[in-house]
Amino acid sequence: MDGLSYYEEIDKFSSPGKMEQKQMKAIEELITSEERYLALLQLCATDIRNHLQFKQVPDLDLEGLFGNIDDVILVSSNLLKHLEDTATGNSDRLLLISNVFLTFKQELEDAYKVYCVNYDNILLLESIYKKNENILKEITESVKTVKSHTGAMTLTFYLVMPVQRILKYPLLLETILKNTPQSDEGYEALEKATKAMQEVNININEYKGLKEVANKYIRAEHLSIMDSICRINPHSISKKASRLSQVIKHETGILPKTKDKDYDGMVKLFNTIEKDVTTLKKNAQHYLTNVEHFQQLNPCQDFSDLVDEHVAACYRGFIEKLYQQVIPEFKRRYKSIIYEPLCVLASLFSGPQQLVRKHKDKILDYEKIQEKIKQEGDASYDEKTTVKTYETLHSLLLTELPRFNRIVLQLQEQILQAIINIYRDLANNVLELINQYLHEFLPNLEYNSQQQTVETLEKSIVKLEEFSQIFESIMEQIIEQPLDQEKLNVLLKRYNPSKIYQVTSNISGSKDLDLTLQMGDFVAILQSTDTKGKANRWLVDSGGRRGFVPAGKLSPYQPEKEPGGNKDLLGSSLADIGDGTNSRRRSCHLPETPLSLQPRAMRYQVIAAYHFAARGPHEANLQPGEAVTILEAHDKRGSTEWYLVEVNGQKGYVPSNYLTKVSVTGGRNSFAL
Repeated sequence: MDGLSYYEEIDKFSSPGKMEQKQMKAIEELITSEERYLALLQLCATDIRNHLQFKQVPDLDLEGLFGNIDDVILVSSNLLKHLEDTATGNSDRLLLISNVFLTFKQELEDAYKVYCVNYDNILLLESIYKKNENILKEITESVKTVKSHTGAMTLTFYLVMPVQRILKYPLLLETILKNTPQSDEGYEALEKATKAMQEVNININEYKGLKEVANKYIRAEHLSIMDSICRINPHSISKKASRLSQVIKHETGILPKTKDKDYDGMVKLFNTIEKDVTTLKKNAQHYLTNVEHFQQLNPCQDFSDLVDEHVAACYRGFIEKLYQQVIPEFKRRYKSIIYEPLCVLASLFSGPQQLVRKHKDKILDYEKIQEKIKQEGDASYDEKTTVKTYETLHSLLLTELPRFNRIVLQLQEQILQAIINIYRDLANNVLELINQYLHEFLPNLEYNSQQQTVETLEKSIVKLEEFSQIFESIMEQIIEQPLDQEKLNVLLKRYNPSKIYQVTSNISGSKDLDLTLQMGDFVAILQSTDTKGKANRWLVDSGGRRGFVPAGKLSPYQPEKEPGGNKDLLGSSLADIGDGTNSRRRSCHLPETPLSLQPRAMRYQVIAAYHFAARGPHEANLQPGEAVTILEAHDKRGSTEWYLVEVNGQKGYVPSNYLTKVSVTGGRNSFAL
């Protein structure tokens, strides 16, 4: 045996012992370094952050400066505990360590992913605070409080540690793996754990790239007009023209759209949630306004002529508590628990909305490039970059949009539950007030409140039925809105009067060729069928546009005849309702045989169709059924939306769509019962 073979033989027997020693040192380094790392993080999160929080330094964003360091500490402490539990002395320790990292893979990725992505913002904040003498002084003093433990002089020393630590895990595991024989039963598991930690770092880098793309396009939303103009160049114009070309191809069916059911479903849900939150926010805002108006009411508190002083005092106490305590507290809670969170929630949609809009643009670029690759077999570097950008943006939305939708739905559910709780508390508070102030005189009423409510409702139903019978008898003829004489004259010049029809109720067009018309508008019949030959839709000319309308909502125009000298029947008929028994007697059924009357001249009476409360001295009050005299069919600016009228001796402006015109026959005897 020569000398060389001798030393090789020695190494052969001695190398397993050295590998085992190196392996043990690597494992010890993994655990002890995790202990030191966790201790420094806790110093940063407790001593330094708590010291700054106690100082209450103005303009210091502690949450932004320290990020999610608490999540990192939590996952690190759990990891360390499980690593220490592997020191049992058994031969399967490598297998246990490997299983620990495989188990904590997702938790490590979730915690460090957020911290590493926000680390750039942490550095930005730190650089800003270094320029502020007061903040820099407080930070320096806080770091000095733990300097004796670490010797660190700056806060950066602590804040960069999580970024460095996540990179060390695969290196430490690789060191253990290199000093582990392949024949070891834990080798395969250790190899998987090493690859898992490498994947964690790769995923964090990819996620950071996705966030950078997202931040880039979200920032583009806040460009000023001047910045947007400066961005216009031949390249941007060419890109927009290319996108327009793709859209035209899609709409004409030349090129099929790229469809992704998962993505389309998520965007549809996102748009629905955004609409719901926006509507809920508007409703909450209007409700707060109505509550404020209710608070401004001044309820009557003087009942001395109706009830005794004791009852009046109870009622005044009830009103005082209601308006000074219950309602203000309800309004405060509603604003802080419902409205303000809804405002914050609604503001969260701007970023995702911008990304969805950018996705629409990028998918057009992507389709164009893919079309070119199919034809030419290759693409330029810029085009490949565009494809990569689209894929990155698409991947980001597929990952983040479902999470965003889920979180917003949970918050929306909590807000709706809070609304229910607030209303329940309001009802309980009001009932408590009633029991406290009104219980003494409520039992003294002749009937209890429930019986009184039932009787009132029954009387109201009788009055409503009487009103309906009289009103329907008056409205036997077609109810029209005030004539648009100018449009009518235009149609009469073009068409025979027999072709002129009037709209009997509002029409809302639901198809492309359908017209939207108001009750009382005039049209000329061009064709009594539609394009498919159906007679239920007619082609008409509205004096401007032509289109289709339902035939059942048209009635032949009846030219207005010379009015007679008849008196208004509507007012007298409605007046009968005010008299209890008399109104019931006079509103009986009409005779079965028609009355024999001489033909009368047609007469049109303008009446109020709806209630309108004047908001100023230039407006007039309206009550349904009141006779109205139109003085000017427009306002001072010439708009026909407001009419100058006289009603009950009062002159003022009212909305024109609150008026209707009733066609009635000439004499009072026509409606005698």
